[in-house]
Amino acid sequence: MKKWFIVFFLFVITLFQSLQTVSAETVEWKERADLPEPRVGASSGVVDGKIYVIGGGTEKPGNYGNQTFVYDPKTNEWTRKADMPTARGGAASVTVDGKIYVLGGMSNDGAVNTIEAYDPKKDAWEKLDELPFERKVPAYRIYAEAIGKKIYVVGSANNSYATTYSYDLETKKWEKKQKLNYDVAGASTAVIDNKLYILGGTHYSPQRVYVYDPENDRWVEHGNGFTAGYYSALAYKGKILMTGGVNRIKVYDPKSQSVTAVTNPKALYRMAHSSAIIDDTLYVIGGREETSSFVGGYANSKIKSVISISLKDLNIPSDSKETPGDKDKGSTTPSEDKPAEDGDALLVITMVNGLQKEYQLSMKEVNGFLKWYKQRDAGEGPGFYEIDEHDNNKGPFESKKDYVVFKNILMYEVNKYK
Repeated sequence: MKKWFIVFFLFVITLFQSLQTVSAETVEWKERADLPEPRVGASSGVVDGKIYVIGGGTEKPGNYGNQTFVYDPKTNEWTRKADMPTARGGAASVTVDGKIYVLGGMSNDGAVNTIEAYDPKKDAWEKLDELPFERKVPAYRIYAEAIGKKIYVVGSANNSYATTYSYDLETKKWEKKQKLNYDVAGASTAVIDNKLYILGGTHYSPQRVYVYDPENDRWVEHGNGFTAGYYSALAYKGKILMTGGVNRIKVYDPKSQSVTAVTNPKALYRMAHSSAIIDDTLYVIGGREETSSFVGGYANSKIKSVISISLKDLNIPSDSKETPGDKDKGSTTPSEDKPAEDGDALLVITMVNGLQKEYQLSMKEVNGFLKWYKQRDAGEGPGFYEIDEHDNNKGPFESKKDYVVFKNILMYEVNKYK
């Protein structure tokens, strides 16, 4: 009788979980009109409710385009505009007073210090003074944001620490600012409360979040960042939305210095894409499939897709109560500031089919499993976890390991021994 009760209980939980999944997926990504051509590492900007995608890597390795494409969300149509004078990709871009500035990047002849501004009203390009960097900054190592009437540019050349400059749009003068003692590559930027945030990157683990305050010309570290590069960052209602790398939207809260993964339907794993927010709708454009070997790359002919999702319908957290510096607190697993690693425990994992697996493990091993589960629930890390069976090993084997698949886990419990 007890056995049948357990089976019935597991069935009810499985059904409830299925209903939860269906409910979450009622907020769907919408497919929009494809890009006219595949692009990776393109520059982008929003002017008058339209999205501009400029340049970027093409399908041909080592070849960069100079086309300017504009997307109108109201008509769901792409239009080609005046070509950018310098073909390039992996450049920085920023929009100020209705103009889109493209700075640096990699051209078909190598890295450039060129700055060109596009005026959508005139459909014309203007060449400005060059970047003041002593050494030209490679693609995906240069970043730009606007604060007031100044453009702040950050760049790392040849694996060196990042140099910061500001450009005054009124006086047309450059000024060198405090150096960021960090080698920034494949990162993302956004501005919140007149402060410049650099998030993530590809070179060090864990990646960091750094904040620049122009009032006192100072860089400050803001805890852990993201475990992958070539994301796209957007400011939204006092927070920073990160897209790319994984299929979940991540939210960085500058006040609590914490990261939360927002539950939303799965989308294509992509990187080095463009993104924009118009009327509370998030658009993700182009890029290429997620890969750990991306080094600038070329566009994928299969990824011209443009998708959008309503941010109003997603559960974007308004206030965070998490501890500063903690990562991915939005997951459903237990959180421990300093997990105890002394002693042993019985880890019981129940699969969605009702099968239970028991493992006699040290608390250190259990914490390893919990950490993996937490990261996987946030959309990061491998889809399976390796568990050593130790003394449970039966048979003429030197060792035996189980590989637990995340999507097959219904629940788990940890029973620590006295």
